[in-house]
Amino acid sequence: MTIPQGPAHPASPPAMLRMRDVRDRALFDLADGPVTPSNRAELTGVAQLLNALLASMVVSSLQYEQHALLVRAPSDRPVAEFLYACADRDRANARLLATRIGQLGFVAEYDPQHLPAWSRITFQAFPDGGLTGLVTQDLVGARILVQTLQEAVRWIGSDDPTTRRLLERLLEDKEAQADELGAQSDPSPRERAATGKAHP
Repeated sequence: MTIPQGPAHPASPPAMLRMRDVRDRALFDLADGPVTPSNRAELTGVAQLLNALLASMVVSSLQYEQHALLVRAPSDRPVAEFLYACADRDRANARLLATRIGQLGFVAEYDPQHLPAWSRITFQAFPDGGLTGLVTQDLVGARILVQTLQEAVRWIGSDDPTTRRLLERLLEDKEAQADELGAQSDPSPRERAATGKAHP
């Protein structure tokens, strides 16, 4: 029986994998921590992008929290609990972004004075609005972040694999939120009765 032969291997590994070269590259600029010369990203731009996303996550979490507090009807409590969960998740995601910004050698921007300027989401409270208005505004915010994260993933490309994986994880989470919010955005029977609109 003839054993199939695998593809021929080069006589020596590429320079990026050779022990001496890997060690020499790792010893270069030790103060940079996890950022090694193989990271080809423009780090200042990446940090600015991550700070914009961090601000957006913080503003989104505050909006979720505010909207959850405005849900009054006992029958709508599941929606309020979902909004609270989204707020918690966005705060956790903001911390992940802040951690990555620190790993890249920059400072995470949490100053409340700067959050509105950095955020891609505009906070809207809907103090007198109904449940549909609240959920629709949160859906708009989630969709803004989905689009922003998609563009961020494309922009990072293969230059910074760790940041790209983080953004893809956040994108998956935001898409799940948007999916659930889309299902919740249909007016409740109580609101349809108040406005005189029949369910389609």
